[in-house]
Amino acid sequence: MNGGRRKKIAISTIFAGSALLAAAACGGAHTQSSAVKAAPAGGAIAGLMSPSGPPGDPNPSGSPGQEPGSMASLEKAGAAAMNAVKDSTVLSVQSENDGQIWDVQLAGSDGTERLLEVDATGKAVSGARVKDTGKEEKARVMGIVKDAELTFEDAVEKVSSSVPQGKITHMSLDRYNNNLLVWDADVVTPDGTWHGVKVDAKTGTMTRNGQQN
Repeated sequence: MNGGRRKKIAISTIFAGSALLAAAACGGAHTQSSAVKAAPAGGAIAGLMSPSGPPGDPNPSGSPGQEPGSMASLEKAGAAAMNAVKDSTVLSVQSENDGQIWDVQLAGSDGTERLLEVDATGKAVSGARVKDTGKEEKARVMGIVKDAELTFEDAVEKVSSSVPQGKITHMSLDRYNNNLLVWDADVVTPDGTWHGVKVDAKTGTMTRNGQQN
């Protein structure tokens, strides 16, 4: 009698233990499934995989015109300089103090070069200073002015379209290899990458000659 009761108790214990193990397994599977479902669509993992633009990027979508003031300042600087010195052509524009000041070099039709400073709003902050050059340099500059068919404004537009999120820090008109007359520009994008862009001043053909972080 006692032996029979012990067997029944032992069997009941085995069944009970099996039931507990099965319940635990089901519970674990349910927990894992819930963990997957609970992950928010906009959580940390999704955020890491979704590009949101470079740090401090005011326009995460990356659309053109990210820094509207940068291109406008360069154009304003050139326009203000040419307005201050009538019948002149821009030879170079150089950004100083992160675009707060622009050094502009101009050339007259007689090859005379003038230098002046323009602020980011397009206001000349210094009078034009004549650059002392010899006859040969004046003749060379006269040739540049005469041969350039692409204007400063057109060159800025082409460079801007080539690197739409970039900020032009320097642009100059001069002859380079094989006497090719080009607009040469340095452009920096918000991630700190430098782009070198050259635009043929006669044909408008554009080349990008490298990138550097």
